[in-house]
Amino acid sequence: MCRTAGWRPASATARGVRPEGIIVLGSVEHPVILVANRKGGTGKTTVAVNLAAELVRTHGPTLLVDMDPQGHAGLGLGVIAKAGEPTVHDLFTGRAARLEEAVRPTSIAGLDIVPADRGFAGDFTVREPRALAAALEPLRARYAAIVLDTPPTVDAALVNALAAADRCLVPTVLHWLALDGVSQFARLFFRVAAYVNPALGPLAIVPVLVDTRSTMQRAVLAELIRRYGPERIFRAIRVDVSLAEAFGQGVPVRAYRPASRGAADFERLCGEISSIGKTYSPPL
Repeated sequence: MCRTAGWRPASATARGVRPEGIIVLGSVEHPVILVANRKGGTGKTTVAVNLAAELVRTHGPTLLVDMDPQGHAGLGLGVIAKAGEPTVHDLFTGRAARLEEAVRPTSIAGLDIVPADRGFAGDFTVREPRALAAALEPLRARYAAIVLDTPPTVDAALVNALAAADRCLVPTVLHWLALDGVSQFARLFFRVAAYVNPALGPLAIVPVLVDTRSTMQRAVLAELIRRYGPERIFRAIRVDVSLAEAFGQGVPVRAYRPASRGAADFERLCGEISSIGKTYSPPL
């Protein structure tokens, strides 16, 4: 497969990375980073794809796991599983295939993906909440990080993703209705952290599709800060048509338009990942 030219790792002295290219979040090496929300249309997959690509550039080989049966993360990287090929959803249907067998390269050197089964109808026959964590364990040492893109529904896949994750990012648009999706997800997050995965690190919220001129968006952001605290809010991913255009081309925004504001915002997000739980600069 053709790899994107000019895609070179940044300096290993970037925040949160050791010289050998291992991301360190707190005491966690080779972290699993979950990107999730209970509401659709929040830019979740855009964040997952572009964050994973940026982690490759700044930290090293990264694996993206597409757990949403819509398969949009795979679409955003031009990788779709054909009928009968191994996918992440085999974990939940009782098929014998190992997750390693489902790993596919993308056009970005160093970025691999485990695609979704776009025909998966939610027929979970395996409901063990730590099935995904166990399946990812043999893969962790191969990658600087693993990024999980999940469906907005509460099902065994989302619970498994929370059980496997070390850190969690919640992308959200700054609309009043979107606050409910964040609240619903936060309740699930804290339940899983309490009963299934006590090692799950702090939740962080990523405002997306932000227009800094919008009075309404500033009001919604202020409410998010009031509810969750400034230490849980990352700076915004601003509105940029390049993000949608890149998705249509099956590449991350960095490969499509490296000088765009979307590329700059994801570079900054990548640098902030290791600071989840600290106080950041103003989100807008």
